[in-house]
Amino acid sequence: MLESNLAKLAKWLRFLGHDVKVLEGEINKEELAQNQDRVFITTSKRWEDTLKRVDMRYLIVPRHDWELQLCMVVKHFNLSPELALNRCAYCGGELLPVKKEEVKDRVPPKAYDTAYDFTLCPRCGALFWKGTHYEGMVRMLEKALNRC
Repeated sequence: MLESNLAKLAKWLRFLGHDVKVLEGEINKEELAQNQDRVFITTSKRWEDTLKRVDMRYLIVPRHDWELQLCMVVKHFNLSPELALNRCAYCGGELLPVKKEEVKDRVPPKAYDTAYDFTLCPRCGALFWKGTHYEGMVRMLEKALNRC
């Protein structure tokens, strides 16, 4: 579980294949207590006493630096640093493979010619594919993981 100000971190944790819940709006103790099987990631130390009281695992990460945040989370929880790309970056739903031909009308022509590994989120309808941006994502991940 992440605070809403950690949306970019949430997106990258989803790229790595993790089920991430972003808490929108006011966070209350009851919601934390109901999600004790999760880890709470925050930028604020003010939650520390509450999290200890409800016996919830947590990690405090620095503000405004998603690369350092990602590096800290991956190292702290010993997560695999590989792009799984099996979860929707927007809602966290599990992606399903789709045939390239089935989504031709939803992909820009230039991307359609070069892209591969098309996946669809059944929860929100988002469409993903590996294209020219994939290598850039790999480089961004490597850069982030070298931050700590």
